Amino acid sequence: MAGQLSVDRASLLALANKARLITNPPGQIPPGALAGERTSKQQGRGLNFDSLRRYQPGDDVRLIDWLATARLRSPWIRLYNEERERPVFLLVDQRLDMFFATRVQTKSVAAANTAALLAWRSWHDGDRIGSLVFNDSDMTLQKCRPPRTTLNTILDTLVHYNQQLPEKYPTEPVAKVSLADALLRASSAIPNGAWVAVLSDFHDLDKQCDALLAGLRRRCEVSAFVVLDDLHRHLPTMGTVAATYQGHEAAFSLSSGIREEIEQSITARLARQQSRLTRLGIRVNHLVVTQDLIKQLQKGL
Repeated sequence: MAGQLSVDRASLLALANKARLITNPPGQIPPGALAGERTSKQQGRGLNFDSLRRYQPGDDVRLIDWLATARLRSPWIRLYNEERERPVFLLVDQRLDMFFATRVQTKSVAAANTAALLAWRSWHDGDRIGSLVFNDSDMTLQKCRPPRTTLNTILDTLVHYNQQLPEKYPTEPVAKVSLADALLRASSAIPNGAWVAVLSDFHDLDKQCDALLAGLRRRCEVSAFVVLDDLHRHLPTMGTVAATYQGHEAAFSLSSGIREEIEQSITARLARQQSRLTRLGIRVNHLVVTQDLIKQLQKGL
């Protein structure tokens, strides 16, 4: 996963075994866990009917199956198994702002690779998975379905959107899709009790995003994967720095004072961003593109 400007299908398929190295997402029940080991986040009972047995003293009378009791002329109760499956939904940012890196891989590649790892993790766990991948002008939604029916489509969508970025970068088209737009589009397709992973640099996190994320958090578990390049940690001690963004260009001499000011500004912005998301009850994970994604996910999840 090093030295990448874009992903391809082969590289995402190659992540299948590596996904076994990361743990289940927050709230997920590990394969083989004992029933009742973790509280279900699903709305309602969260249980599946298993079988009937005769009523015994001390049983909860609310579990009595009255039809079976009337038919068999003695009290019988319904037994349930804990519902162990939990939907996973991936919201993946592939806008031009994500097509940036100083070393190793772009933020857009890191987001695509991370989404693929989480998708493969769902494949191994047998959990339903859905996604919304978006760029500056389009969005593609996949509703939560069994991974054997939707995983390939999700991987193909990640490749499609990611490979468009090198072509669009020189022309810098006007952004029409915001993070809020993507959250709004995805919200109605995300089932209650799902685990939602939002992979973005969150550069346009605003009040509308706050409201949409708060609504999601009331009925789902939400994790934010903030993808970032650690340029501010590796700025040169001196020299001239040139930058271009959305048609604007700038060049300036990098003194020790300006270097320190840039570092403090970026650090403060990330801290404000994390505080804002944490107040909404969202788990925040910082993914640095120059560091090993597997190790970062092992620590974050």
